[in-house]
Amino acid sequence: MADYIQWLRSKIGSRKVILAYATALIRDERGRLLFQRRSDFDWWGLPGGALEVGESFAECAQREAAEETGWRVQPGRLVGVYTSPDYDVRYPNGDEVQQFTVALECRLTGGASRPDGAETTANRFVSASDLPALAVPRWYADMADDCFAGGPPRFDPPHTRQPITVDGWRALRPLIGPERIIVAGAGAIIRDGAGRVLLTLRRERLWGIPAGLMELGESIAGTLVREAREEMNVEVAPRELLGVFTGPETFHTYPDGNRVQIASALFRADIVSGSLRPDATETLDLQWFDPAALPEMVQRHRTLVQFATSDR
Repeated sequence: MADYIQWLRSKIGSRKVILAYATALIRDERGRLLFQRRSDFDWWGLPGGALEVGESFAECAQREAAEETGWRVQPGRLVGVYTSPDYDVRYPNGDEVQQFTVALECRLTGGASRPDGAETTANRFVSASDLPALAVPRWYADMADDCFAGGPPRFDPPHTRQPITVDGWRALRPLIGPERIIVAGAGAIIRDGAGRVLLTLRRERLWGIPAGLMELGESIAGTLVREAREEMNVEVAPRELLGVFTGPETFHTYPDGNRVQIASALFRADIVSGSLRPDATETLDLQWFDPAALPEMVQRHRTLVQFATSDR
């Protein structure tokens, strides 16, 4: 679906919605980061934009960088995923968004500085010491700081704000019908002392990892905590962001015919309290499995287990 955002807004108007973005943290030979002067806001930001249906995060970052800045880039290190309600955006036209933004460090592979004149009016490479002098929104400043720091992939801690589920993704269906939309989700790799992986038996009688879709008002780590509490009767602590995944391989059609593309964050997590008990609605059973002897699974979940338990 070309121009996903234009299509979505034609159906739902300006109401707040979770959108998946990719941001390109483009570094030059001196290690500086490329910032762009945005035409829609009076600030400097990082190149990037919203996913189109069928795109991966890397493909989105490459497309947006080329379109907005003129540079060709190769995405590499995952800097983090930025989903806190504190990063919510209201655009000048009134559109409201909670972000699910994946930030990727990128290297230059070609092209030249060529602002598009529409979304971007100027390009500028910025060092860490120059950043405080720039008018930069909080989320871009956090991404830049995390990129310069070079640590493990960052994620926002579980947020305590009550999810506004009445305006969540379910409320969009009466407006858009069964058409494919991009939704944000979280999954967990939880292992016991023997290295076994915790799997849940889903309503379709296939096994999968503990997972669920993000609601308005919570961070993606908060999604994981809420889903574990609701469906498994335990409290979990997300420890590490293992990766982010989207694209055609994450297409899914629900039994009611509604179609999605899932933009997901995969965490390593630990159970910190509670006693495992399935809710008998979303989760029918809970068992530990050897990663080398997995049961019949949702294929995309099998892929995630194999990714997480391999030598990444």
